[in-house]
Amino acid sequence: MRIGIMLRHIQEKGGIVTYTQNMLKGFLADSNQHHFALIYASDQMLGTYAEDPRVSEHVLSGKNRFAWDHLSVPRLANSLDLDIIYNPKLSVPLWARQKRILTLRPEQFVHPELFPFVDRQYFKLFMPLYCRAAARILAPAESSRLDIINFVGADPKKVVTVHEGAGDHFFEPAPTREVLEEVRRKYQLPEKYILFVGGLTPLKNFERLVEAFSRVQPKHKIPLVVVGFKRWKFDQDLAFAEKNPAAAHIHFPGFVDDLDMPHIYRMAQTLFFPSIYEGFGIPVCEGFATGCPVIASSQGASPEVAGGAALLVDPLDVEDMTRGLDRMLSDLEVREEYRQKGYERSGYFRFSRAARQTLEVFEQALAD
Repeated sequence: MRIGIMLRHIQEKGGIVTYTQNMLKGFLADSNQHHFALIYASDQMLGTYAEDPRVSEHVLSGKNRFAWDHLSVPRLANSLDLDIIYNPKLSVPLWARQKRILTLRPEQFVHPELFPFVDRQYFKLFMPLYCRAAARILAPAESSRLDIINFVGADPKKVVTVHEGAGDHFFEPAPTREVLEEVRRKYQLPEKYILFVGGLTPLKNFERLVEAFSRVQPKHKIPLVVVGFKRWKFDQDLAFAEKNPAAAHIHFPGFVDDLDMPHIYRMAQTLFFPSIYEGFGIPVCEGFATGCPVIASSQGASPEVAGGAALLVDPLDVEDMTRGLDRMLSDLEVREEYRQKGYERSGYFRFSRAARQTLEVFEQALAD
């Protein structure tokens, strides 16, 4: 197959970028003979994958996303004689002769109130069109597949579940204590801490998370480390944290190298990840793979991903979140139980598997 991959978003931050980067690694680690045409919107990524003979890299400049998606990409796809156009993020060209496939996370439709007005209008207008144009729609979890069908109105025959996972470096053997201490010093991390990972948006439930943390902090004396980045309403979340009585115990280490993230998980007492909704929730898998006990949401895809290996809490109930966090911090046996369960669960969620399954979906779409 000759596969074009739309990478306009590749220099952004967040779970979609983590997903995209790991899928690219998975495609190229697989012993297939497909050709991958990587399509960028700028030249800053040129050369990243150039050593692989199966890869060609192309830059389509232009600030207009609509023109880039629907005019420039199909034109390039025709010139390269591509069979497939794949976008890991949200859209596909509306007019193209190639089979088009996208990965879709349905949170924008399940909780539209948690997204900016302009985004809501864009999703409402264009997503049904993208779903009709696509030959296949990849859902990151079975619960997400059902939400895509029910909330977006996609054809059930087109929507395929391909679970995501954690990057391969999260599965590497635990490092020496010296390496962990070096990472601790590098980011000025406390000896013990509760960990949150993710972009600060209303969807991540940061205000309730901080409120639950503030209720257990006086008892446990354990700080909160927030490895996040600025997204919509970040300033509002930050202002709430600064006004909280436990503000002095909330640490923002800033930019964290992705290669250091497994060590940051390993040193945490628990990952606290009570999102209002997740289409998948990559940090849950990263916690599992590194032996970090996980507290996750009882909503969205989190229960499916957790599979009984995380302590689930109601993300809309601060009292329940507080009880869950207190239980995890109070009882070493509980932490060890979820550490072991998570580690056992982690083997199912690997991007190498997701990449193989995605290539199979491409082949099926092409055969239709």
